[in-house]
Amino acid sequence: MLKFFIARQMVRRTKNRLFPVEYLEQKHVDLNQPYPNDSSYFYGGDKTGNAFIARMAFRGEKRQHEWWFDFFIKGRGFFGLKTDPGPDGEGFQMGNLKWENTVVGKEWRITYDGPVTDAKGKSYHCKTDLLFTGEHEIYDFARSSDQKMIARAIASEKWTRKFFFLMKDTHQTHYEQTGMFKGTISLDDQVYPLEMMASRDHSFGSRTWLSWDRHYWITGVSDKGMHWTVTTIKWDFLGRLTAGFITHPDGHTDAIIECTDLETISREKLLPDHGFIDIICRSGAKHKVEFRRNGHFPYMMDGKYQMFEAIGTYKFDGVDGLGMVEFGFHADKHKID
Repeated sequence: MLKFFIARQMVRRTKNRLFPVEYLEQKHVDLNQPYPNDSSYFYGGDKTGNAFIARMAFRGEKRQHEWWFDFFIKGRGFFGLKTDPGPDGEGFQMGNLKWENTVVGKEWRITYDGPVTDAKGKSYHCKTDLLFTGEHEIYDFARSSDQKMIARAIASEKWTRKFFFLMKDTHQTHYEQTGMFKGTISLDDQVYPLEMMASRDHSFGSRTWLSWDRHYWITGVSDKGMHWTVTTIKWDFLGRLTAGFITHPDGHTDAIIECTDLETISREKLLPDHGFIDIICRSGAKHKVEFRRNGHFPYMMDGKYQMFEAIGTYKFDGVDGLGMVEFGFHADKHKID
């Protein structure tokens, strides 16, 4: 009981931080953190199968920065940026890959001008100009976390200096937003207009992928205007934690406090192509999400953690939807068939 009480106090101190939107939308690479990290991510998809994903993570001078820039164009296939886009810029920029905050908490412009390659290795000149517009306010995960759940997980572990050092990875600031992408991607002289559902996230603090065991992250929008993100993560040093939110069409948001666990979702196949996730919200509401993975973008993080970003289709409480289906596994502990 004493460990649980102490753990509750620790969680309250770290989860009661709510920053102004103007502060959240800036880049934060805190070199005092064990593993400095500022990561921002965008995903878009439409019902024809077009999809776009981009991510930049700034990690200080001692670690290699991370980037993703990949897309699927129906009738053309997969394309991506396979070489380092360039040095870190002052804001959210690596070389010619850039995102600019045009309206705080609402709009971001994603641009890129440079080479990409297709699945066969053929190179093309790509120009991208996409505008993300949020449909609702950003959602800070500090509002979502079930503090008792986190405290129980902390209290159940052996407390050592190494444990508390690694625990800093769970203290990140993290927020998300769903909305729409509109703009163009060109390959050489061929221009593709795009209009897609979209989601984005931004997190900063400390992060090392080497301490992650496995996770999933499911986000999307239904045809009836329900928006959701549900994630569950298991670290090497800590049991599974769950977070997320559901935003209703009128903007009302409900925090997710429980969801289907990792073992159940992967019972038949470690990286499932289809599955169901049961969700329980803080209000007591229950929801069921059915997902399908329709091709994915693979990434390897820190040489050990495998990420699979899939083009997702959904049924949210029986209603069709679109989004992204992410699974991740530590390569030394989980073998993908």
